[in-house]
Amino acid sequence: PSASSAIKAKGHGTVTAIDKTAGTITLDHDAIPEANWPAMTMAFKASPAITDTVKLGDKVDFDLTLTGSAGEVTAIAKQP
Repeated sequence: PSASSAIKAKGHGTVTAIDKTAGTITLDHDAIPEANWPAMTMAFKASPAITDTVKLGDKVDFDLTLTGSAGEVTAIAKQP
């Protein structure tokens, strides 16, 4: 796919930081094959609707929209 086309991906990880001022959430996530990413810790853009539903240390499943090397968490759910 071209760099301008968005890729949808799903991931699993742990919330390590939430910056509501910057509108980001940092996740220590497993590998994300759709993006050819290994497991790592990375900050993603996230709306208040996302950041308000989780807290530090939560294990989560999340949906990403990736554009180039930047990603935005579009949905998140705590793992049971």
